Amino acid sequence: MTYETLNVRRDGRILHVDFNNPPLNLMNFQMVGELFDLCGSLAFDQDTAVVVFGSANPEFFIAHFDVRDVVRSVSDPTVPQSRYDDINALQALTTAWQILPQVKIGVVDGICRGGGLEFLLAMDMRFATPESRFGLPEVSGGILPAGGGTTRLAMQIGPARAREVILSSRDFTGEEAAAYGIVNRVLSRDDLRTYTNTLARDVAKRPAGTIAGVTDVFKSVYGAAVEAQFAGFASENLALKKLLEAPAAGEFLAKMAAVQDVEHERNLPATIAAAQ
Repeated sequence: MTYETLNVRRDGRILHVDFNNPPLNLMNFQMVGELFDLCGSLAFDQDTAVVVFGSANPEFFIAHFDVRDVVRSVSDPTVPQSRYDDINALQALTTAWQILPQVKIGVVDGICRGGGLEFLLAMDMRFATPESRFGLPEVSGGILPAGGGTTRLAMQIGPARAREVILSSRDFTGEEAAAYGIVNRVLSRDDLRTYTNTLARDVAKRPAGTIAGVTDVFKSVYGAAVEAQFAGFASENLALKKLLEAPAAGEFLAKMAAVQDVEHERNLPATIAAAQ
């Protein structure tokens, strides 16, 4: 499998996928399409037990969704859309990955914000380094995380902490993310690779039926939450559409689209504050 924004390599029953969209690893429509394609190829793949997501960029896991594509989505009819009115393309993408039978592991060593964090929240397990930084900066620009992030964050870490993460728009360290339950645990760079590689190999050794059995139990436990999750997605999507109608939101997004570079992205909260 060859993609423009993803590096894919196989190690037995483990598929390693590294985001590779330099210089910032921005998630864009190209990457979304490639992730949909890869997801589709895995839906009935019995040879792959584990998918490990990492980054080819030592500084950025995924910076966030490309603001230029967000702006395009408002007025360009050629932009890809979800086939469902209540669910947008990023929500559909994260859901497609969430329900795959393979075990999905996110390995973060760097900056992971916005759409990148929303995608990460759809993984089964998530690990990071102390140096990693996480954030959902959308509300500081007059919109909200609407790729499933607002809903999943509230369901996974509780509404009080989710409000803090979303409404503060600040960066959270890897240690804070672990304390809040955004990631499973934090490990040093050397230990992160060793631990997650060992974990992936151990999971890949388990019989497929055993993995499926565990998954089925979790589905039974949390099955009632599915309706709530999709209701949350519909609310996210509706709120985003309404908020994007405000002239101030469009003006702010245009400003941010002009400063998507490494220097400004390293301290995005400060860049946003300076633009307001």
